[in-house]
Amino acid sequence: MTEAVDGSGPGENRRRTVGIVGAGQLARMTVEAASALGVPVVLLAEDPTEAATELTSRVLLGAATDAGQLWALAARCDVITFDNERVDLEMLTTFEDAGVAVRPSVKAMRLGVDKAHMRSTLAATGIPVPPHAIVDPKAPTSVAKQLEAFGAAHGWPLVLKASRGGYDGKRVWPVADIGEAAAVCNAAKEAGVPMFVEAHVAIDFELCALVVRRPVETLAWPVVETIQVEGVCREVLMPGRVTPELAAKAQSIAVQIAEAIGAVGVMAVEMFASGGALLVNEVALRPHNSGHWTIEGATTSQFENHLRAVLDLPLGATDPRSPQVATVNVFGPTDGSDPATRLEAALGVPGAHVHLYGKEARPGRRLGHVTVWGDDGADVQNRAWHAARELGTPVPAPLLRPAGAK
Repeated sequence: MTEAVDGSGPGENRRRTVGIVGAGQLARMTVEAASALGVPVVLLAEDPTEAATELTSRVLLGAATDAGQLWALAARCDVITFDNERVDLEMLTTFEDAGVAVRPSVKAMRLGVDKAHMRSTLAATGIPVPPHAIVDPKAPTSVAKQLEAFGAAHGWPLVLKASRGGYDGKRVWPVADIGEAAAVCNAAKEAGVPMFVEAHVAIDFELCALVVRRPVETLAWPVVETIQVEGVCREVLMPGRVTPELAAKAQSIAVQIAEAIGAVGVMAVEMFASGGALLVNEVALRPHNSGHWTIEGATTSQFENHLRAVLDLPLGATDPRSPQVATVNVFGPTDGSDPATRLEAALGVPGAHVHLYGKEARPGRRLGHVTVWGDDGADVQNRAWHAARELGTPVPAPLLRPAGAK
């Protein structure tokens, strides 16, 4: 952990270097923020064409589970952080034990990697989560009996989820009855996928509280509403339908979690608003899609503050720049064309800030986002969607605007 990748010499004046495990769009935007701060970054990329790799020559090739390349990354950096949760926690524990600065820590990262562990941990500390139970195929009671008992207590339908590996609606199975539930669990058992079952929650809307922490300070950005279609986030509104009272409650929950687990860096806490109550659904120990609006919409972006936190530097203010912000995710057009070829039209939308991730275009693939800020919520939302449509983003049927809306 002493080599200076940027070519500077050893000693106190050497610029501290951040290593990022993963090289997707989150790493790309972190590299952009690091460039402004003069912070060298080294990437561990599984594929040389990943989104962040075109922004820096400091790239090691290897999977997040490649111990040799992880040690090579540690040798070139002062601190290691993450672009995603596809990591081997047990392997990372050996790095921590050897004195490598892993931020967030393995203990904190476990909440983002293992959803069942997250729910159990939060429930034990009094944080509200949906009613749930681990599905244990090795228990004396059969899986079917476990599911029947949970269904009897909480009612059908239920939701089955993989403990690890699910995102954007993947590895989530709503089940209407014991037959469907048992079939999903049997298939998961054969595939070696650990599962848990959750009560079906009546959701009024979804929201996300984004916080950043280093050991001596914790800050929170304004809470946002996230609009999901088939488990995938399509737009983020600040504040959307989040009232000041609900925002205060959500921020309090997120800060409580961050401090309880000793999180370092950015942490996103996704929640359900249900009948006036809040239930924690997901926790991500890294920059998050719901926080992209902070690049233009807040005094300090989530990416800059993540770097500040993992390097234990003073955090930047999280105040919004305007009363209303809308971010719309850009997805690959149905014809497979690249949104970058339509950039001129999108930039013609007043106030549109376009971010394209440099990823190969495919229909339905998340390729970028657009942010607009201003004083009127409907106006910024319409302009953000206008720019996204100009880039070829298909509008899901549930989000179609009335005729004539821009």
